[in-house]
Amino acid sequence: MRGKVDYIIAAAVTALLLIGLIMVFSASSMVANNNFGSLTYFFRKQIIWGALAFIMMLVFSRLNYQRLKDNHKPGILVVVSIVLLIGLFFLGTRINGATRWYHLWILNFQPSELAKIALIIYFANILSHPKKNLNNFKEGLLPAMVMLMSVLLLVMMQPDLSTALMIGLICFSMLFVSRIKLIHIAALGLPLIPATIYLTVNGYQSQRILNWIAGWQNPMAANYQVRQSLIGLGRGGYFGQGLGQGKQKFLFLPDSHTDFIFSIIGEEFGFIGTTLILILFLIILFRGLYVVRKTPDNFGKFLALGFVLNVVFYALINGAVVSRLLPATGLPMPFISYGGSNLLFLGISIGILLSISRKSSPMDMSANWNEIRNKREQLFSRVITIE
Repeated sequence: MRGKVDYIIAAAVTALLLIGLIMVFSASSMVANNNFGSLTYFFRKQIIWGALAFIMMLVFSRLNYQRLKDNHKPGILVVVSIVLLIGLFFLGTRINGATRWYHLWILNFQPSELAKIALIIYFANILSHPKKNLNNFKEGLLPAMVMLMSVLLLVMMQPDLSTALMIGLICFSMLFVSRIKLIHIAALGLPLIPATIYLTVNGYQSQRILNWIAGWQNPMAANYQVRQSLIGLGRGGYFGQGLGQGKQKFLFLPDSHTDFIFSIIGEEFGFIGTTLILILFLIILFRGLYVVRKTPDNFGKFLALGFVLNVVFYALINGAVVSRLLPATGLPMPFISYGGSNLLFLGISIGILLSISRKSSPMDMSANWNEIRNKREQLFSRVITIE
């Protein structure tokens, strides 16, 4: 008998989706009106993507996640992702100097999001396989690292260094908590260091890092976008200016409805509003780790861990960028920032996480109640014996 999903995670995600819809409308109305002649242009598209993400979450929460555990399916999914990433160089749409999307009718599809989900499933399958000798580098880790390196290099070449680093961070975190020797993990990460340094120094990220460093020495020398973000957060104070009353979205803060929407939340709802958002992400983190701990099979544990980290890492880094704790990265705030592919695949990943919670929650709850009842009976018997 299958149990119920973790309703706390589902409620937190639903709340973030609804907050995202409201804030996308508030933050994008001026840009939408100036560029497309409609205040609701981005809001209407966000409703479509949000609805699709919610539907995907419901659908995948009803599916048995064990069907993803296979010797071939995860690998095939990664190979498909690699083919789509290669196809970007021939059929992709170039936006803001990067070729990261396929333009499909009125929607843009970002294959790196599919690659990220595919790699999480693939690594969960590899790390939980009972017949894999993961400490044998050639037989256990080499195929997995060929897949990972192929994806990372293709994503870096788009260029999208931030997403590549996030994919690598999630996969290496999954490796870190596995039974693989740390020396092997370190050896796997070494080839990425020079490539990352080269792209950082010679790519578009170098100027962002220099601006970030300059901002610590002289706030007025910081990147314009980050400076405007801090102004918005400062104007919000404790309680904010009120919904729709923010000023930074009036073309002062670029990307106010995408990467820097958290700043608009801070301006309009203040410290209280941003704290509420962070609490919702903390709920997803702690409930997600609870699912990881209680899931009876290793495949479910690694899969749940990967999807929880996918949400939490993005939220943490986006919040750090908006508050100038990290250089600008271009990563969205999960469930809240305007976007299509990211929102859709987040819905799929949370749906799989909820599917995993079905297998762990009912047995766990009954076991807990039985344990409590047994302890209560033992206590009563001791009291009676003493009397």
